[in-house]
Amino acid sequence: MTLKRKAILIGDVERAKYHPLTGFDREFQAILTEFVIDQTTDYDAFLADRLNSYELCICFTDRWIPMTDDQTAGLVSFVAQGGGLLLVHNGISIQARPELAQLAGGYFTGHPEQRILSYEPTSSDHPIASGLSGFSAQEEPYQFKLDELAKATVLLTFDLDGKSCPAAWARPFGRGRVVNLSPGHNLESMLIPAYRKLIRQSAIWLVERP
Repeated sequence: MTLKRKAILIGDVERAKYHPLTGFDREFQAILTEFVIDQTTDYDAFLADRLNSYELCICFTDRWIPMTDDQTAGLVSFVAQGGGLLLVHNGISIQARPELAQLAGGYFTGHPEQRILSYEPTSSDHPIASGLSGFSAQEEPYQFKLDELAKATVLLTFDLDGKSCPAAWARPFGRGRVVNLSPGHNLESMLIPAYRKLIRQSAIWLVERP
């Protein structure tokens, strides 16, 4: 019998400004069947003594104010020491701390009105991209400024007014790994088979080691 990996899902419900975790939590559980997933709205779950009992942290936070020093240090240390961090849509809100924007490998700069976006996988031979197909979803076209020093591999793009925009990327950080996936404003996106596959393959890559 294969033991399941341990993951924690951190997000917001009552205090969510735009993106409550409700409903999304069920889909993460359904997609990531290789994991036992604990979930919480308590940001102290980012503290080192709590986070280090997990292999994967799934961040669906919607709190655009800085985390505390200890929470920030706990998350940075977790990844640097070998943990996996999966940021989904509003999970990029951790960027309110510059240390965590650096950890993410890219900085959210805003978005125009949501619309139907056509997402296309890149030609990357990255393991996460294996067998991925394009898909369309009603989504917010998140805009990012990627950190050139992050050595990030772009996995997914969409076209906005003739410009190719990154929608997903993966990067190393210390002994750990980080993946950012921008789709996830609407729950319907989580039901798209191609996106579910991307989420699953991202999570598996995040906890695998050479």
